[in-house]
Amino acid sequence: MKRVLAAILVIMLIGLSFPAGSAKIEPYVYSPTVPDTAFAVLALYRTGDYARVLEGCEWLLQMRTPFDSWGVSRGETHMAKYTAMAMLALMRGENVARGRYRDVLNDAAYWLIYKQNPDGSWEDYTGTALAVIALGEFLKGGYINANLTGFKKQVKEAVNRGEGWLMDAEPKTDADRIFGYLALGKKDELKKMNPSGDLKAYRAFALAYLGERVELSGDFNSTVATAMALYATGKEDYRRELLEREHFGFWGTLHYRVLDLLSVSQINGFEGLRAIACPYLDRITPGTNWEKAVLADYYLLCNETPRLPSNYSGMLPWQVAELARVKASLGKDYSGEVAYLLKVSRDGVWGDFYNTEYVVWVLRSLNVTYDYDASLGYLSGNLTWMTSTKDPKTGNPVYYNVPTYYLAYALLVFKDFGMERELNETLRLLGERQYPNGAFPYTQGSIAGLTSTAKAVWALEEAGLTNTTPYSKGVSFLRSVLYADIPEPRVSGGGVELANATFLLIKGSRYVGSSNDTAEIENLDGYVVLYPGKNALAIEARAVKGFEAVKSTEGNDGTAYVYIGAGIALIALVAFVVRERERGKKKKRR
Repeated sequence: MKRVLAAILVIMLIGLSFPAGSAKIEPYVYSPTVPDTAFAVLALYRTGDYARVLEGCEWLLQMRTPFDSWGVSRGETHMAKYTAMAMLALMRGENVARGRYRDVLNDAAYWLIYKQNPDGSWEDYTGTALAVIALGEFLKGGYINANLTGFKKQVKEAVNRGEGWLMDAEPKTDADRIFGYLALGKKDELKKMNPSGDLKAYRAFALAYLGERVELSGDFNSTVATAMALYATGKEDYRRELLEREHFGFWGTLHYRVLDLLSVSQINGFEGLRAIACPYLDRITPGTNWEKAVLADYYLLCNETPRLPSNYSGMLPWQVAELARVKASLGKDYSGEVAYLLKVSRDGVWGDFYNTEYVVWVLRSLNVTYDYDASLGYLSGNLTWMTSTKDPKTGNPVYYNVPTYYLAYALLVFKDFGMERELNETLRLLGERQYPNGAFPYTQGSIAGLTSTAKAVWALEEAGLTNTTPYSKGVSFLRSVLYADIPEPRVSGGGVELANATFLLIKGSRYVGSSNDTAEIENLDGYVVLYPGKNALAIEARAVKGFEAVKSTEGNDGTAYVYIGAGIALIALVAFVVRERERGKKKKRR
């Protein structure tokens, strides 16, 4: 998280120098993970998409530990299973850019050997199986550094010990069995399995890895399973799905909470976040009436019908008011909710400041005829009390303990009823609370949050106060955190240029060096752009003459290379021609 924010800060600082029109501003809300990225690389290598193979491999380098090992993501505890996954991917990258990943592969293999237990296992059954698979391919593929005396023997012994442990140990899950059978080459046992869900793709991947032709259909939930399905079948549908899940050259998971992103999406200019967040909303299942009331508005944002409470049991006044507001949006009768709220009112007050202001805001927005004077008097007096009274425990004003969303909805009420003194006081409190970077904390001085900032900015916008400093600073903060300005390299006269970028140069399927800011690209297979060069936010591989893969095979003199890309490239070309024809037909229809 710290590295991501640091990188975004770099973008903010250097973004001011971008030429007009040279940068694309996109949401940056995902984080790379090793399983997703590694298996995507394996699948796309098999289909001949070598540019994306290099992109994924460079992201894996970004995620590695100082020991050339890997955890599930950047900064996580390194484990054998994730190190093995990364090795499998980097061996494919090494075939496209010889010399780029060789040292890292050898260091990773050494780390695995060092971490192997005396009984031949690694941390668990799947970790052991994956380590055996990766080290076995590393050994047979000729990736071992010939200058490391005795290392080949060590690798072979580690594989043998791992295989021995797998044969004696009992797998606990179907995933264990699939990777175990794969590591031991047990095709028949794999064929006998009948897993369900994503594990169908796991089984298909294992059989395909062992050289079997596989039939597979259906959709899969996880990126790993989708990548495995593509690896096993080569189907364009799986490839398309996998590429839709790619983000700036990596595959990974949503970095922010779904509800945080949906809260921000209510602000003008941030609506695009809904397309990212809404597919995840179905994973949140409301159980209680309270949860149904809270989540209802988010379902509306995603054009889905919310599950509404059947009664008011356990619900606070503001939640009943929210239910009325949602029903009104759906064109349903909300008179029962209004009648209930008016009945439980105590001299215009619904329990406390927040419940009262929210109920008043909803009733007003629904044009409910009601004498609001008592409610407004209570809110005005309570605001005065919060600002003039000190907490006896801390000595700070009481409003320090008031959540930011209290002030946000107070802003809407005071603006709507023309209460200038209260409105200006609330604006002052929000301005005082806001951090210099534009973020709003949950309470005074606490950690800044997306939802608190989004709620304050949205309220300022709803109240027509977009010309205020708190609003402009809040919008700026949200954009700096959730979006990145990724500039486009400028290609001209056989060269490429992009300030603060690093270019990795590939020629003859060999990594021939790197260059910062500018590079000569004539006669290259292609190049990889890391932007910025340190703590990259985006990685993109660009073909010049075209990337090719060579498979390393062990020879008497250490390493020999055989080209394997032609057949795969032909398949990719046919797929490209078919897609272009389909696009042409669609354009004609339009």
